[in-house]
Amino acid sequence: MADRDAIVAFCAEYLGVDRFRDAAVNGLQVQGRDTVSRVATAVSVSQYTIDAALDWGADVLLVHHGLLWGERSGPIVGPLRERLKRLLASDLNLIAYHLPLDAHPEVGNNHRLAAALDLSVIAPFAEVQGQPIGVIAKPPEPLTVPDLISRLERVTERAPVVLNGHDGSLRRVAILSGSGYSALDEAVAAGCDALVTGDVRESTMALARELGITVLAGGHEATERLGVQALGEVLRGRFGVETRFIPDPNPI
Repeated sequence: MADRDAIVAFCAEYLGVDRFRDAAVNGLQVQGRDTVSRVATAVSVSQYTIDAALDWGADVLLVHHGLLWGERSGPIVGPLRERLKRLLASDLNLIAYHLPLDAHPEVGNNHRLAAALDLSVIAPFAEVQGQPIGVIAKPPEPLTVPDLISRLERVTERAPVVLNGHDGSLRRVAILSGSGYSALDEAVAAGCDALVTGDVRESTMALARELGITVLAGGHEATERLGVQALGEVLRGRFGVETRFIPDPNPI
């Protein structure tokens, strides 16, 4: 058994939570039981991931997208009420880390995604309130767009949306998981040939074509699985807890 507050304190220090000005509430969002033997991880909290965590006997549900988003949080009605009701009734802790889990150099979504794509990180990318969240990476040797598509498909287990694909080689790739389409200009300014992200907007197609950059959108949820799984493994090694990732595939 591990102490919940010790886990939260460790994560705050390990992830450098205090360095980030985040719309999300990072850390313990819903208090449950004090002792922890099982930590379920998932990209997002939902009724499905809550129920799956409870079916497994979890004491903690650790997610990237939690329930509390600062000024974006509204009245506790509808699905939010039902999720909170289930968490509280079952004494299940909800712990969430957003930007800190995107940016971390060891367990962060973007560093992990770069490694999974067989790319080497060479620079930080995409600052949010003074903290870089994404990375710029390069392959050991130039690769083609189809090569990068194949690698991303292997990681996400789905075909990405490809904008402005071409037959040329890629030497610098910007990586920003989730909704990273807004960093398109920054990727071009950094000399990148491609941007790997999670999702895009309708207007991204024209911008990619006009800016001369390839965009691969592998799915918001699909590009953010690696970080929370990696953090779970760190907690298993540090505290001796059991961990299990709960997949909840999302076409977006």
